[in-house]
Amino acid sequence: MNKQTNVKHISIKTVISLAIIVALGPAAIDMYLAAMPNMATDLNTSYATTQITLTVFLIFMGLGQLVFGPVSDAIGRIAPLFAGLLAYICASVWAIWSQSIESLIFARILQGLGASMAIVVVMSMVRDLVDGPKAAQIYALLNTIVALGPIVAPAIGGIVGAHYGWRGVMLILAVLGMIVLVNTLLNIKETLPKDKRIQLNIKNITGIYVGILKNKTFVFNLFALSAVYFFLFAYIGGSAYAYQTGYGLSLEQFGFVFGLTSISLILGASSTAYLVKKISASHLALIGAGVMMLGSAVCIIAYLLSMGLVGIVTGIALGLFGLGILEATLMAIAMDSQRSALGSSAALLGAIPMLLSSTATPIAGQLVEMNTLYWLILLGAMGPIILALVYLGSRSLKPYNNVATTSLEEAYAKP
Repeated sequence: MNKQTNVKHISIKTVISLAIIVALGPAAIDMYLAAMPNMATDLNTSYATTQITLTVFLIFMGLGQLVFGPVSDAIGRIAPLFAGLLAYICASVWAIWSQSIESLIFARILQGLGASMAIVVVMSMVRDLVDGPKAAQIYALLNTIVALGPIVAPAIGGIVGAHYGWRGVMLILAVLGMIVLVNTLLNIKETLPKDKRIQLNIKNITGIYVGILKNKTFVFNLFALSAVYFFLFAYIGGSAYAYQTGYGLSLEQFGFVFGLTSISLILGASSTAYLVKKISASHLALIGAGVMMLGSAVCIIAYLLSMGLVGIVTGIALGLFGLGILEATLMAIAMDSQRSALGSSAALLGAIPMLLSSTATPIAGQLVEMNTLYWLILLGAMGPIILALVYLGSRSLKPYNNVATTSLEEAYAKP
């Protein structure tokens, strides 16, 4: 069924198949958020402790990308992809039957590894099949699918969680994994010919990673992206408790509000497609950082002035709009700072922010249980940090590295 091939195009059927694989990661992050307070009660633990299930998922989804990327370059794409999907399914079933928080944590570790393997293979498969503008279009579509996760998944999770609890949500994830596995068997073929595979060499791989991290522009933008994700996961980690316990929202209402707020992230990302025609990437990144800082400040002011949930959600929406702008621009500047090892650069941009930002969820969980204001202050503190890192990244740019002084559209139009 999955015979080796070497093509220079992607059919719409393949694009859709790859997109639903990418959706597994966001689904496992966002779908069970609304049910986390109930999970804490069911497993006789604190809300902050349940955040560990999200933290370990993020950590191992990040670590896995660094490991499985080179593995897929050596043995091909299909075997790691199937292994990742099977691990994801088995972990979801394990989670359903978990009777303790410790068991659930181990299930989420396996689930994170499975998701990381599937995601890194999908990103590699796109580059196997196409490059240039066509590859950029496919990546844009896949990133849109990822961005839709925070809108759709919490709403579904809220409805399922209200009727069947968090175990019902894990069942949905297992079923989703099985559907994706069957679709993969039917519609996705091997994309990496044997003559293009590389031999695994840990020393060389490590040397490449170290070389990339010596580039100041890359590092500043890498840490800026990490801070952006820290803000995002701190928001995710505290929102369920703040909205439901502090403001009395039901599971369904939380899913609706969370999803509605996340639309601003999509608007920020889509507006970037227009703004890059007029504004350089570095200036656009500074604008995005400024909007994020403004949004986090509005959250704190709204709380102190007793403006209620509407004021806080307005600030969050502003922050997510800026985040939507920053994500694309920071990645573009960082990638443009490299002239080789682009796959390894992409792996670092995917893994390091995920690893560093994974600490946000337990911190947010502990702070929001103490007081909603402490959680909002954590979000507010990230604004100046992000702005400073973005500024330092723009100052470190080399004269020959001009994605920051050229619009992204012009930069990617270069041969």
